[in-house]
Amino acid sequence: MPRDMIHSVRMRPPAVAALLCLLVSPAWGADGKEKNLLRQLDSREALQDSLESFFDTRFCAPVKQGRFAWPEELAAPGIHLPTESFVWITSCSMRALSFEPGPQGASLHLLFELEGLDHDGARHSIRSEADATLSRPRPDAWRLEQLSPTSRQEAIRPEPRFIEQAEAAGLVLPAEADGEAAGMQAAMNSGALAVRDFDGDGLPDVLFADPRALYLFHATAPLHYTRTRLDVAPPKGAWFSSLAAGDFDADGDADVVITTQTAWNADSKPVALRNDKGTFTVVASKLPPANAHTSLVTDFDGDGKLDVVFLHYPMKFGPDDFLNARDGRPARFFRGKGDLTFQELSPPKAEQHRRWGLAAVAADLLGEGRPQVYVANDFGDNDLWRFDADGTPRDVTEAHGLRDPGNGMSADVGDVNGDGLLDLYVANMFSKAGTRVLAAASQVRPELKSRLDKFAAGNTLYLARGDGTFEEVARARGVNRGLWAFGSIFLDADDDGRLDLSVANGFYSAPNRKDL
Repeated sequence: MPRDMIHSVRMRPPAVAALLCLLVSPAWGADGKEKNLLRQLDSREALQDSLESFFDTRFCAPVKQGRFAWPEELAAPGIHLPTESFVWITSCSMRALSFEPGPQGASLHLLFELEGLDHDGARHSIRSEADATLSRPRPDAWRLEQLSPTSRQEAIRPEPRFIEQAEAAGLVLPAEADGEAAGMQAAMNSGALAVRDFDGDGLPDVLFADPRALYLFHATAPLHYTRTRLDVAPPKGAWFSSLAAGDFDADGDADVVITTQTAWNADSKPVALRNDKGTFTVVASKLPPANAHTSLVTDFDGDGKLDVVFLHYPMKFGPDDFLNARDGRPARFFRGKGDLTFQELSPPKAEQHRRWGLAAVAADLLGEGRPQVYVANDFGDNDLWRFDADGTPRDVTEAHGLRDPGNGMSADVGDVNGDGLLDLYVANMFSKAGTRVLAAASQVRPELKSRLDKFAAGNTLYLARGDGTFEEVARARGVNRGLWAFGSIFLDADDDGRLDLSVANGFYSAPNRKDL
């Protein structure tokens, strides 16, 4: 990518960055036609930015101040957001999913979100989509002429579903925690925890890895913890990146394998801790040096001894290809011998994909009686690994329709529809700006546009059919828009016997936060 493109791409949402990189990529052979398209898209987005600023300052700001009716200079008579049930609106957002400017205005498909308190004091939120038309009475102003809702989701919560109690419970780090001391790169790419009953007293404890320190939060009573910093440090120049907890030596308590990571991809030695009723001792594990970002515990060969999987995520800006990165490293599979030592098993050479691995989940998705491992990779395709009787990993993703190209951030499994089969949810990234720009990029060749559309579409939900194949239903079930999703889990949040989904999203977009 040319150096003068790096700054502009950094500030843009992921799908837009991918498109811009491809438009100027030598692999596509950018000519006058593609460069003209790039200029058109930039011009359209600049106009759309002015519209979003207008929405924020002239439409949403008055709503949050209690002025729910817009003056006629902003909206035609009778046009308003569904504010009838609110007494106070704390959050208002209006964003375009598609945007078609014209000589005197624009037509768009609008996503708007409202959150606040209703007349009963309950937390009330509304998310809706609508087709809209706007006029432009002058260059610095817009007027909403038509608003036709096409969908609506509404939630009312009389009481908070979850209450923050970490500080009261003692689950906080000390002021001298090493996150900042370890450097910004380590602080932003680490932080791991494992919840286990490490000392066998019947209460779950919490082990937390700060970049250069380990903290054990010992449960002395339900929701009451005492904190101890363990006398364990990462190798010189490295930081702790993930925790894999399990009974690796089959003595009845959970041991820990800690992966380590370094800047610019230099390998470093993992740390293995043998647990003896809550007392940890560093031991030799025969694990080779690795620059692992994530780890996963499972018994992938079905021999009753816990195994571990390591994923690599490069410590640098930008992959070699935003849609199909090949400059990462293959996932690594280690077969446990039952004594906290391990033997590495590798896939066939043709299946050793060089991915940007972020997360993995182990489950029997194929109904074979032992787990497979599904890996969510950033900047490209995901992988489903099945294991031979001797533990050799095999890439069977294509055979089961689970490749799911996108910015894979996490994965979880659960029986969503109660049919006895495990379903799969993958957190990717939903980009309003990417959706809008790609809708306007009519000159992009179809196969490329299809892949780009998937990168901006958001999260994926695969329902198992029972024959080893899966149906993708995220949009149909309304669970694709997790925004910039960093993680996701199934849980029964309201104790009604049905699985709900929780999606954590984050990161920031420098001064421009419109895509969060």
